[in-house]
Amino acid sequence: MPIKRGLIALLFVFGSIGASFSQKSMEQKLELLFAQGHYKMVYRKAGRLLMNPSYDQETYPTKLRQLAAQELAKNPVWAKRHALELEWLPRSTENTAVNSRVNQGTQSSAKTQKLLNEAQKHLGVPYKEAGIDPTGFDCSGFTCYVFEQNGVRLPRRAADQYTFCQKIDPDEAHAGDLVFFSNGTQINHVGILISEKGELKQMIHSSSSIGISVVVIDDSAYWSARVAGYGRIK
Repeated sequence: MPIKRGLIALLFVFGSIGASFSQKSMEQKLELLFAQGHYKMVYRKAGRLLMNPSYDQETYPTKLRQLAAQELAKNPVWAKRHALELEWLPRSTENTAVNSRVNQGTQSSAKTQKLLNEAQKHLGVPYKEAGIDPTGFDCSGFTCYVFEQNGVRLPRRAADQYTFCQKIDPDEAHAGDLVFFSNGTQINHVGILISEKGELKQMIHSSSSIGISVVVIDDSAYWSARVAGYGRIK
């Protein structure tokens, strides 16, 4: 009997872990769809997730659904059909980092906007180890390529890019700056910030699991715990 109880407990633990990974994977897919402008799909899929009891403690699908609705509401026909739902949208979503991902940021200079537009063009490009072009990027290959298209040559490795750039305070970091991550011993990842000062930190980067994608750092336990610093390229 004790052995049977132990097996049941193990199955429960592994089932919970599997569900957690599945949830994160779905959230990343929704993030990517949102970044690519598939707002109707995000709205529908996030709505279905919210009907699943396993997402009762998850707030991120709600945020993405709200943001997708806000984008869709720019169409008067859609807004009229969903007027009742829109009444419940919190106004605070208007300035969140996801909503301002790579669009015209009011604080962004023309040069920064050009950089972000270049980065956005490659959303969905797969991850490729040592990749340096649009057939596939690794993290630093992506930052090198984007900056080089804007007349700036960066060192190839993420650790060298960290040394190369001007270090800045997290509160001063804004769209176009680089954000670096550590595995505990060295810099091993880099992304490009697409959020402005005062907003949730958000980046576009080459993820080893889904390629070029957008992630809200502050909403990710994985990424927020690994931030090593922020840098600016003059």
